Amino acid sequence: MALRLRILAALVAAAGLLLTAAPPAESATGPVYAGRGWKVWTDNGIYSLNPDPYTIVFADTAARTKLKPYLLKPAAQASTVTGVQITVTDLIDTTPAGTCPARHQIIVSYSYRPTGEAGMSQARACHQIDDGSAWGGHMLIDSEYWTSPNWFSTDAVKNDAYRWNVITHELGHSLGLAHATEDLNGDGTVKRGECVATATGTKPIMCDPQGGYLNPTDAGRFTPPFDEPGLRQLAANWYLR
Repeated sequence: MALRLRILAALVAAAGLLLTAAPPAESATGPVYAGRGWKVWTDNGIYSLNPDPYTIVFADTAARTKLKPYLLKPAAQASTVTGVQITVTDLIDTTPAGTCPARHQIIVSYSYRPTGEAGMSQARACHQIDDGSAWGGHMLIDSEYWTSPNWFSTDAVKNDAYRWNVITHELGHSLGLAHATEDLNGDGTVKRGECVATATGTKPIMCDPQGGYLNPTDAGRFTPPFDEPGLRQLAANWYLR
């Protein structure tokens, strides 16, 4: 079955995430690739989310111990929103990060500077060439967020909220969401952090950089006004192709 791994992937730094270009929206009678506060990662060959189940596994026991708790909430939320079963398992898979894993498998790793740059994590999402659906791939998470005190903030609550949000952000990429940045002020330039926001200032978790909620209850949650509609449309696009 044809598939491809795109190494060009979203990076998350201590200050935030690198931007990607905005794909155009389509007619409401067919697939839709962008909306208010969300975009589908068409630049990476992903146009839809296949309805078959996806599983989240780990590169080793260290990744499982550290990151499984951070994945349970967003995986359950994405399952509810899309109707696609996304299950966090205890399985270990040692498929190299440069190789696509088994179909609909997302391998999560935890290591020091996995991209070679300080504070950078990365989603390496695969896609199925013949239908443009999310295949799975790798989430490479930088251990510095935990091993370096106050990596994101001197506020302990916010510091952990940023960790939650990073994990969910990379899961969003793995399922097919792109960065939510856009040219809001019409100056012809899409700047980092230039994303829509709620009245209280919450930006999409897929914003670049550091979107999402910063309170302990909602941290790591796909935002209902922005990210959830994007996930829902990814699933709908499978039937609208």
